[in-house]
Amino acid sequence: AGAAVAVLTAFVATQKYLRRSQFNTQATAGEQAKRPETRASRDAHVEDVHEKRPIRIWMDGAYDVMHYGHVNAFRQGRALGHHLVVGVNDSESITRCKGSAPLMSDDERIAAVEACRFVDEIVPNVPYVMTEEYLVSIIEKYKIDLVVHGDDPCIVDGRDVYATAKARGMYREISRTEGISTT
Repeated sequence: AGAAVAVLTAFVATQKYLRRSQFNTQATAGEQAKRPETRASRDAHVEDVHEKRPIRIWMDGAYDVMHYGHVNAFRQGRALGHHLVVGVNDSESITRCKGSAPLMSDDERIAAVEACRFVDEIVPNVPYVMTEEYLVSIIEKYKIDLVVHGDDPCIVDGRDVYATAKARGMYREISRTEGISTT
């Protein structure tokens, strides 16, 4: 019963957040500043790709008890490109890496992410840790240009989950929504 109340509370809060007039698909001034700079050396590959096709953004996470912080993250991620692909971590990898199982099932979490208007495509059952092989596979299969995550550290076994994307210069950080987290 406690989990159902938490899910309902998060849903209501998300609906209220979405109704606010400030919440829209336009990037804020701060998000505009985080967009890839034209012809900057570290973003040259993104600019070259953009000339040929839309920029594709990858975000992944557990998204357990989906809330307006998740929605805001998707909005910010989408503002960095044109097409947002979201990977939803499988329950087994979440349990292994975080030490506890998610409250919502894989299907429930996928459905919650799928309902967000900023998400263009969903990839279910992705691993929690981004290895080199995993990154290469999503780049190739989904034509990913940038990997995006919030400014909260994501460390498993003393290692940054996004180290591989950072080493390739494909990582972008977005601001976390203050005051809301289910971790």
